Amino acid sequence: MTDHLHLSGVSHGYGDRELLHNVDLSIGHGEHVAIVGENGAGKSTMLRLLAGVETPDDGTAGLLGHPGYRVGYLAQTHGFSESQTVGDAIDTSLASLRSLEARIAELESGLADADAEELDLYGSLHTEYQLREGYAAESRVEAALDKLGLGGLDRRRTLGSLSGGEQERVALACLLADPAEALLLDEPTNHLDADGTAWLESRLAAHRGTVVVVSHDRVLLRKVATTIIEVDAERRTVNRYGNGYEGYLREKAAERARWIQEYDQWLDAMAAERLQAATVADGMGYGRKRDNDKMAFGFKTGTWQSAAASKVRNAQERLRRLEENPVDRPPVPLKLAAPLRAAAVTESPSAPALEASGVSIPGRLNPTDFRVETGQKVLITGPNGAGKSTLLSVLAGTLKPAAGTVTVSGKVGYLQQELDVPARPGLRLLPAFAAGLGGNIDDHAEGLLRLGLFRPAEFHVPVGGLSAGQQRRLALARLLLGGYRTMIVDEPTNHLAPVLVEQLEAALASFEGTVVIVSHDRALGEWFDHSASNHARTATGSWVRYGMRGGQLL
Repeated sequence: MTDHLHLSGVSHGYGDRELLHNVDLSIGHGEHVAIVGENGAGKSTMLRLLAGVETPDDGTAGLLGHPGYRVGYLAQTHGFSESQTVGDAIDTSLASLRSLEARIAELESGLADADAEELDLYGSLHTEYQLREGYAAESRVEAALDKLGLGGLDRRRTLGSLSGGEQERVALACLLADPAEALLLDEPTNHLDADGTAWLESRLAAHRGTVVVVSHDRVLLRKVATTIIEVDAERRTVNRYGNGYEGYLREKAAERARWIQEYDQWLDAMAAERLQAATVADGMGYGRKRDNDKMAFGFKTGTWQSAAASKVRNAQERLRRLEENPVDRPPVPLKLAAPLRAAAVTESPSAPALEASGVSIPGRLNPTDFRVETGQKVLITGPNGAGKSTLLSVLAGTLKPAAGTVTVSGKVGYLQQELDVPARPGLRLLPAFAAGLGGNIDDHAEGLLRLGLFRPAEFHVPVGGLSAGQQRRLALARLLLGGYRTMIVDEPTNHLAPVLVEQLEAALASFEGTVVIVSHDRALGEWFDHSASNHARTATGSWVRYGMRGGQLL
């Protein structure tokens, strides 16, 4: 089949900010592709263009091929109305399949008198229905809901009565109930636990059609994607890499090494030509004639000066050609580099950083006692709905328990899983970062720049125009530079580029204060267990992992 998704001469952006410039891209039927790149580079934008839900400013985008080729798209936020019920959402997702069922039933009722054309139509529709496994659609919905932690969900419930994560999981189940030939998914694992993510990986890996996924999940990238497409934020274009995610990492490292070498060679060549021209020119002003060889001096000097002038011109010409064909300076990758320092301890060193006694919330959190020692690193894992985020909200003081008490020592910072919509979307990034922190705006700019999560050009972008990943980075920056003694972090890897996730792990490991993390990220869990093992051997801190299920800390 020659159907494929494409971008042809596409340039696209928002306001005066262009994200993609004259981009050409083709994704063939059956390819399994991951789109990666820095937060805000345009990954979600490119997925919307490929899905046909957004039209490029210039060029063409979307699907080439047979008009019957279907494209299924999962955005980071579902497109259903919150007044719709779960059943309404399922009916909408299965509408084309049910229309096909109705047409087949209509033709079946008149098969006795059908002509050859109607029989051919019936046969083709029946074949399509079988290929789409229409008979199993309802069971696929139930299986998907169950695997995604929503088994037994009442279809009469409105979407507005569900949490944001539950709504997104319903949307994912609907997409996979009648999977299109091409599946385009934007950060599908953000609201999935480990079991749900593993199930999704197997579904995507087994899909015989096209898969295009934007994801920060390093395990999913390794298991699902055979091709990596990187959105280059600096050049506003895209690059394709084969051999899966590991091949992409190797090729990126080699590519950058070659680029640095070419840039250094260009700088060296420029310096050499300047030095050549300057050295020869300086020599032209020197020379001493001898009294008994005046005529010879004039002849030799004239000849030498003519040759020297020619050398200068040649060097200047080579320099001009080098300047006209520069090698771009390799961009400095964003790197979370600032050391994290905990606030000074003013209480007794033996006092716990956090202590919860008998805290509970009916239906969400069973009576819980929880003590976190100063300097501890704690990871809490568990399935969706286990009460992990509820516990963090109680510890952070943003949710009051129905019973029990929470005692904290020192300043506590909290990064919640779902960020609020910016109250002032027109506010620029730097003032938004500095809001409520006091001090001088220039000092805040210097601190934010040292942290490495944003470039200076982004300081003036309105927060309402930031991508989900950039919003996450802004909240993370406020947490990391807030001078907290204890940091409570809910799903820290959501929306972050994989490279930044690895740097965040290193920063948290080196943090001298206390850290409590909730995460379903399997790679982060592996990092935590490895770090716990290393720290246990060196006796440099306490790393503890807890499980949670049914509102109970295990």
